[in-house]
Amino acid sequence: MIESFEAQVNKCLNDARDKSGNLALDGLRSNNRLRNMVTAGSKGSNINISQIMACVGQQNVEGKRIPFGFHKRSLPHFSKYDFGPQSRGFVENSYLSGLNPTEFYFHAMGGREGLIDTAVKTAETGYISRRLIKALEDVMVMYDGTVRNSRCDVVQFLYGEDGMAGESIEDLNLDLARLSDKQLKDQCQFPRKGQNEAVDRKLAEALEPSVYQSLDTDVIQIRELENEFKSILADRDNLRVAMLKSFTTIEDQLHLPINVPRLIWNAKTQFNIRATSRSNLRPDYLTSKLSELFDGIQVIPGS
Repeated sequence: MIESFEAQVNKCLNDARDKSGNLALDGLRSNNRLRNMVTAGSKGSNINISQIMACVGQQNVEGKRIPFGFHKRSLPHFSKYDFGPQSRGFVENSYLSGLNPTEFYFHAMGGREGLIDTAVKTAETGYISRRLIKALEDVMVMYDGTVRNSRCDVVQFLYGEDGMAGESIEDLNLDLARLSDKQLKDQCQFPRKGQNEAVDRKLAEALEPSVYQSLDTDVIQIRELENEFKSILADRDNLRVAMLKSFTTIEDQLHLPINVPRLIWNAKTQFNIRATSRSNLRPDYLTSKLSELFDGIQVIPGS
């Protein structure tokens, strides 16, 4: 019964602090320096402003109101069995108006606990960190991709179970998995020269004449481009299977260590590549370079 009473009292007193704080905030002008500091996110919060201007609020020790330190009362200044707000640590004044002696004492009790808490947490986390570093100091990623200790015992067969560096991982949308066959064909299949006039005109505008001429004569290049599209199609289907296994909806984002769209955007910006400029790169050169890149960034070597 006492616990539920305490919970109700705490709720009422917190509401009082919040309401008085909101009234104080409403009275501040937009050019108030303290308000600007909080709004900009430099330091402080709305609660700090309300404590300065309106009401400091309930002081807590070990998550409860100030306990009875003397016989059946918190301080000798109060009568016995006084469960009212003032005797149990509610600070009605603000920092601006100044605290009375009992409020100041209760506030010091709450503040002291915060200081001790901070000191203890610092020591504990420091010691945990030291033990962790000591335990892991001989663990390293070997050239075969496994994680081993100094005796070559395998800790993990793949770093982090996925071979990805945690600090580089980002949440990315993979639009490829959502594309239909027609959309994929429009976006990813390299158009055949001689298909129709519109396609030929686009190719002539996008490519240097020498590259454009080689498109219908080089049979190997045509075959490579067809294989490239088939592999993109297979990638999309594999992605869909992987997404269905691990996600509730296809709208979910994937945790990936490489942000490809940003890399492309950076390269275009750095080398001043515009959509209107002609390219002197042969399509088969690009596919071969992509294959080299994929071989180089393979997480697990081999087949």
